[in-house]
Amino acid sequence: MTSEGNETQPIIRVQEVTRVYRVDSREIPALRGVDLAIGPGKVVALRGRSGSGKTTLLNCIGGLDRPTSGQVWFEGKDVTRQPEGAWVNLRRRRIGFVFQSHALLATYTAWENVDLMLRLAGVRRRERQRRTEEVLTLMGLTKWREHRTFELSGGQQQRVAIARAIAPRPALILADEPTGELDSATGQQILTLFRRIADRDGTTILIATHDLAVDAFAHEVYHLEDGRIVDEHSGSFAKAVTIRLERGKGKEEGHVP
Repeated sequence: MTSEGNETQPIIRVQEVTRVYRVDSREIPALRGVDLAIGPGKVVALRGRSGSGKTTLLNCIGGLDRPTSGQVWFEGKDVTRQPEGAWVNLRRRRIGFVFQSHALLATYTAWENVDLMLRLAGVRRRERQRRTEEVLTLMGLTKWREHRTFELSGGQQQRVAIARAIAPRPALILADEPTGELDSATGQQILTLFRRIADRDGTTILIATHDLAVDAFAHEVYHLEDGRIVDEHSGSFAKAVTIRLERGKGKEEGHVP
């Protein structure tokens, strides 16, 4: 697990974060003192049932919601109370979002949805063209680049959403139930793409999900229940890497693995 004591500084650090919603005279706690630290280049799963606080935590980390109390650090800076303008700049350049509903512009083509994100990030025209081509190719969408959103399948729309999120080369991607509306085969493809992005670009990817299949692609898995992290463990991928490293060490020392 990533912690403050590690040599690598966490890209995300959440300390004692709470979020309480007030409805009429009632208080509804969504987060109850969450602590979390995640290093760069990791794929991390936040698992829990609906209402456990997963989406609220993502939104507090990405500035779409504000904690009632506690602190959020991003890239070593306390961003908890920073103004909305500063959050907008972060979301345009350093933090990407992948929503369960895709949130694509329906009348835009796959190309135009990605290009718009780069326009907002202030990327020049020639670089926008090169980068849009690059990420659509990475997502296997070259043949569908001129198709409008409503002409694409659910899996293709999700890949466009991922292409849009990674186009500005963010340090962090927040993905809310990215496989929730997909069949198992398409979901596996999406998770494989996330791993490729993390490994290739060093991007940290935080996935809110109830999908057990995510564990096979994650370095770390956190379980949320009633707004609290109640368990954490290494994902199946991290365990497999550890086993391979231990076997390799055994061979170097002349031991039978």
